Amino acid sequence: MNLPNKSDFEEHLNHYNSEHSSPGCKLTHMIGIPMIAMSFLVLPFSRKAFFRLQAGGWILQFIGHFVFEKNKPVFMRKNTPLTIGTALVFCTKEWKKLFGLSG
Repeated sequence: MNLPNKSDFEEHLNHYNSEHSSPGCKLTHMIGIPMIAMSFLVLPFSRKAFFRLQAGGWILQFIGHFVFEKNKPVFMRKNTPLTIGTALVFCTKEWKKLFGLSG
């Protein structure tokens, strides 16, 4: 398995950013992505909570794309591990911007 290099990741992140430019899409992702990530932490304790977090997070993702951004989610076109990483980095950067922590 070939691991992506830094420029591959940066290129993917730039593309991801370009597909998430509307405030509504950013907001739904800032909530939905952490819900999806958190679902894996609660899975060993509660399947019900896992499925609720997954469903809610993905619903927010689709609302962000189809209602606000008017495009398909990136993972539907580029389903790679890079997409997961870039989603987490994107979300983290947006939260940092909101709290004035970006440098």
